[in-house]
Amino acid sequence: MTAWLTAAALVCAAAAGTFPMTALAAGPLSAESDRPEEEWARLKDDVLEYEEIEDLIEEYNASVRESYENWKKADSGKALEDYVSDAERAVEDQYDQAANSEDELSMLTSEYQARMGEIQIQSTIDAAEDSTTKRWELEKTEKSLASQAQSAMNAYYQLKSQLNAAQKNRQLAAESLELTKRQQNSAVGMATYADVLTAQQNLQNLDAQILSLQNQIESTRKNLIVMLGWAQDAQPEIRPMPALDQSRIAAMDPAADLAVACENDYTLKADQRKLDNSVTMSGQSVHGSAVENDKQQIAIALNSAYQSVLSAKAAYDQAALNLDVASRSCSSAQAKQRVGMGTALETLQAEANLVSCQSDLEVKGLQLFDAMEAYDWVKKGVR
Repeated sequence: MTAWLTAAALVCAAAAGTFPMTALAAGPLSAESDRPEEEWARLKDDVLEYEEIEDLIEEYNASVRESYENWKKADSGKALEDYVSDAERAVEDQYDQAANSEDELSMLTSEYQARMGEIQIQSTIDAAEDSTTKRWELEKTEKSLASQAQSAMNAYYQLKSQLNAAQKNRQLAAESLELTKRQQNSAVGMATYADVLTAQQNLQNLDAQILSLQNQIESTRKNLIVMLGWAQDAQPEIRPMPALDQSRIAAMDPAADLAVACENDYTLKADQRKLDNSVTMSGQSVHGSAVENDKQQIAIALNSAYQSVLSAKAAYDQAALNLDVASRSCSSAQAKQRVGMGTALETLQAEANLVSCQSDLEVKGLQLFDAMEAYDWVKKGVR
């Protein structure tokens, strides 16, 4: 792609910039998108909603903006014939320089460059890269970034759910430690010194887990907001993720959706256009093979995404069952303690397990949502 940035490069470039949302004017496509004022107001506020991510990437991601501006200056509207004409003129200039050279070395150099230019013309035709294919490459990169940003926001809330559970479990672990100490010091010695050490270790492990999760959350948050145009030190409100809608799974059919995915796939469209523009047998062979390979890879990607959805659904269902069991066990432990048949420590352990199961269900739900989004992205042409 030469000057056209890959998705990974765009993420790195975005992370290095500081672009406060409120300081940005309209993005590079604003004139073409012609957004209503109320839509601009929604994008420019200091609130991040999941549904805004694609638009924010389009209008405010620094690297996307720069790449589109470069494309508009250098390539917008240029057909393959324009690129060939540019190359032919360059060859003519080299031959003119050779004819007007005052010494043999300059003449030979110019003639050599001209012959290389003639070869390049053929390569240009075989490559068949014009403004349209370059625009598709930019759109694919933009949409890939939007997909990554959506997954980043999803990961942000998975981490927050895990942090919430860890903090609740830390409270329970602190209570458990104090209870174990009292039991050790009691007349009957219901707990040993080893039990106290184990309880202390559990508390320390949770402290370390909490610190790690807090660092991961902040790192994920910063990367996300910078991708979407905010400064790294900005503090936009990040609204909750959309509700999980499992009815989407019933509408998924990889066999039926394949035609839509092929029609939208950016790589396939570019390779098909290159095939259509090719004038040599070798070019047609190369691009024809690429088109067939694209179709196979799209089918593989769609089926793989669908299997990921089914696996995530099974994990979510299992987490729901685990939560039901944990809820019953916790209620049972609390009831036993009330009538003197169970200990406070057993109740605390049951409550900690319930908190963990609640968090696990939330995380599995977010993972299922992300898997469904990934399937839809393949349908929309990004794999």
